[in-house]
Amino acid sequence: MLKFKNITTNEKKPYLNNLNLNISNGGFVLLNYKSKLEKNKMIDLICQLDTPKSGGIIIGGKNLSKFDCCSKIIHKRIGICFEDFKLIQTKDVLANIIFPLEIHTKLSLQKLIEIGEKQLKMFGLLDKKNNSLTTLNLEEKQRLNIARSMVLNPELIILDNPEIHLKAEKIEGLMKYLQDLNNKGKTIVIFTNNKKIENMIDCDKYILEKGAISNV
Repeated sequence: MLKFKNITTNEKKPYLNNLNLNISNGGFVLLNYKSKLEKNKMIDLICQLDTPKSGGIIIGGKNLSKFDCCSKIIHKRIGICFEDFKLIQTKDVLANIIFPLEIHTKLSLQKLIEIGEKQLKMFGLLDKKNNSLTTLNLEEKQRLNIARSMVLNPELIILDNPEIHLKAEKIEGLMKYLQDLNNKGKTIVIFTNNKKIENMIDCDKYILEKGAISNV
């Protein structure tokens, strides 16, 4: 499902240096990291916000270098929960959740709203659907961020420190939900240094350090 093959990046001292990672379809991976720069670089490459100096990235059997950053073929298959949310400040809660659907599908507005409301209800945000983002606290913004990453029902879900701002019971509930999604065939990758999470999920554990990945 996700493969980094001999990836080296463009910096004078590369953040990623001959990095290799192979996550099979239906895999569940937890990635610890020593450097936030290295972690962010991996995510940027997946999002096609950057390109490597050498090597290739394969998602669902497709080489990212063959597609532009707006390719629906790729981005309908990937859901990403960003550490800094990347929510759209000018849109309300419901508009944020349905935004990926507007871009990547041709569904009617009625259907978009139906899917969006269902997703918001699942994450305890339905009563906030018409709220502006300024009315949300950090935990609510994080839940919206996570919910949006899954609204397209992607095959691959990337979560960058999804536990940040969540209360303990919400973290546990999220991990159970992710484990259930994985049991149904979703491929899940979590970037985190939260040791408690490691004990909540059944997954493969790796560490990103000095530009390379190794088993924990």
